[in-house]
Amino acid sequence: MEEKKPLTLVDCATLLGNMLMENYWRKLWSLLEENPDLKRNFTKFLLNPEKVIFYLGKTHWGVEYIGNANSKEISSEHTVEVKILDYSKEDNLLTDILGIDYSKQTGIVMPLPEYNEDLVHPTNEAMDIMLENGWNLAGQSMLIGFNVGGFELQEGTFHRIVNGFFYGTNRSGLVTRNVKWLDLFPLKIDDMDVGVDEFTFYMWPNLADVIMHDAHFQYPRPSGFREEKWFSLNRFVELISSKDTSEPQITTFLAEPENQFILKMAFMGKNISPECELEWQSEDRKAIRPDFFIEGSNGYSDIVEFKLPNLKNINSIVGRENRETFSAEIHSYVSQTRDYEYYFEDPKNREFAEEKHGIKVYYPKRILVMGRRWMLDTPDWRRLENDYRNIMIKTYDEVIDLVLSHLYS
Repeated sequence: MEEKKPLTLVDCATLLGNMLMENYWRKLWSLLEENPDLKRNFTKFLLNPEKVIFYLGKTHWGVEYIGNANSKEISSEHTVEVKILDYSKEDNLLTDILGIDYSKQTGIVMPLPEYNEDLVHPTNEAMDIMLENGWNLAGQSMLIGFNVGGFELQEGTFHRIVNGFFYGTNRSGLVTRNVKWLDLFPLKIDDMDVGVDEFTFYMWPNLADVIMHDAHFQYPRPSGFREEKWFSLNRFVELISSKDTSEPQITTFLAEPENQFILKMAFMGKNISPECELEWQSEDRKAIRPDFFIEGSNGYSDIVEFKLPNLKNINSIVGRENRETFSAEIHSYVSQTRDYEYYFEDPKNREFAEEKHGIKVYYPKRILVMGRRWMLDTPDWRRLENDYRNIMIKTYDEVIDLVLSHLYS
C-alpha cells in the first residue's frame, strides 16, 4: 500500500491557487479579454490583488482578496503575495478570520447567508462607541445585525462576503475589520487514517454563472462629497504599499490639512497636532517629538506614532511555545513611547504642552501603527498585546478599515 505523503501549508496554498487559476481566474480573464468594455467597472483586485490569503478550517476553506477597490488598471503581468493560515483545529473559522470577539453577545449565533454584500455586524459594545462618536446608522445601504452572537458557516454551503464591516472592542476601544471580498468553500476532512488527514476541496457548482456575475459586478463605493476623501485615501494606500516609503513621508502626508481626516476618522479625534516638540521642564533630557497628538471628545489627547508598514523582522513574535514575546524591533518601538508617557507624568511638562501647543495630555493612550494585518493579527499577537499597559498596536489595514467604515456611513 502506497504511503500517504502529508502536504505542508505551502503545498496546500499551491494546490488551492492552482485550482482557482484553472477554474476561475483564467476563465474570468478570458471573458474580460473577449468583452473589453467590462474592464471599466470590473473589481480589479480579483485578478490584481495586493495579497491573497487562504484559510483552512474544519468545514470550509476560504480565499480573501486584499487590494485597492479603486484601482484603474488591470495587468496580466501582475504578481501577488500569497499566505495560508491553518484554523482547522478551531471551532469557528469566520470568527478566527475576522479577529472579533463575540463571546459577550447574548444573542444566538446565526447561520451566515450564502451571499453577503454590505453586511455590517457590530457587537453591542462596539455599537455604543460608534453611536457616541456620531456614526450614521441611516447613512448607508446595509444589512445590519444587532446583538447577534456571531455567524457560523453552514456545512456544505458556499458563502461570499463583499464589502463587509465587522466591529468589536478590546481594552483600547473600537476594533474594525473590513472584508473586501471573501469566498468560503466547503471542504470534507477524512480522518480515518490516524497519521494523515485527507482534505477534499470544493468550488462553486455553478462556476460559469459565478464567472459571468463577477465579470459584470461593480464593487460598492461611497459617492458624493466623499470622492475627495477617497482620492486622499487612495494616495495613502499607494504610499504605504511602496517599500521605498519612509516614516517621514507617511507622517508628512497625514499632517497635510486635506489628509488629516484619515487620523480623525481612524482614531475618532476632533483635532490633530502633528510633531509638537516638547522640552523637559524638570530634567535635562532631549526633547520628545511624537508624530501626532489626537484630541478626543473629552478634550484630552492621545499619542499616535507611525512606524513602517513593512517590519524589518518578518517574525514579530519570537521565543519558544508558552514563552513567546515580541521581537526586539517591536520592543524598541514600545520603549520609545514609554518616554512619551513618562514625560506627561510631570505636571510641569503637562503645563508646558498646554501653554505652548494647546494640547491637554494626561495618562495618554500610546498608539503604535505598524505592519500589515497578515503580519500581526493572530491569536498569539492579541494575547501578547494584552500584557502591555496603556499601549495599543494597530496595523495599517486597521487604520484604513476604520476610515472606510466612516466613508460608507
